[in-house]
Amino acid sequence: MSSKNYIIEKKDVKHARIRVSEDGQVRVLVPTSFADNEIEALITKKSKWVTKQQSFFSKKIQIELGRNQLLMFGNRYSYFYDETCSTKVIIDHEYKTIRAKKDLLDPVVQKKWYKAEAKKYLVPRTKELAGRLNFTYKAVYIKDQKTKLGNCSSDKNISLNWRLIKVPTLVSDYIIIHELVHTKIMNHSAKFWTLLKSLYPDYKEAINWLDKYGNSL
Repeated sequence: MSSKNYIIEKKDVKHARIRVSEDGQVRVLVPTSFADNEIEALITKKSKWVTKQQSFFSKKIQIELGRNQLLMFGNRYSYFYDETCSTKVIIDHEYKTIRAKKDLLDPVVQKKWYKAEAKKYLVPRTKELAGRLNFTYKAVYIKDQKTKLGNCSSDKNISLNWRLIKVPTLVSDYIIIHELVHTKIMNHSAKFWTLLKSLYPDYKEAINWLDKYGNSL
């Protein structure tokens, strides 16, 4: 594939690298010293990998939401503005409705509300799963990570992305358990995956959901 189909960036970096975004766009970042023929050689060498990444992203599906719908626990919830709710937000999980006096269709208000709901659900859920599976951790933080859904530090602090409030509980449980396993095994070795699989046999279903719908978060 010719470099004319790529976005080429020359910067003060030590190593060349190629990135494929979810829309299929390809960026090639190279040191300023790279000549055109070196860039072409890099693109040729990585062409199969690029095609594989583009194919992977093309299979992702965006969860379509109506104008008044919010994504929560992997389901579409219909939002209704209701002056009688005062300061409360009333969520009906059976009928998948959300009623509130606040404008949850406003992006700023919506994000703040999502973060609060994530903290309300994910923090106690982590405590519950840790107790059930015999793990200990220092603290749980709800973060706004751009790419990661979870993280565990070397001192056993667990960070969870607030966007996990949007995914099915099958998926959020997987992310939580994934990070809990990291409190004992910090890498992704065979030992890590063996333990994770034994604790959460449905892990593949969770990964498949993220592969398919992850760009909806």
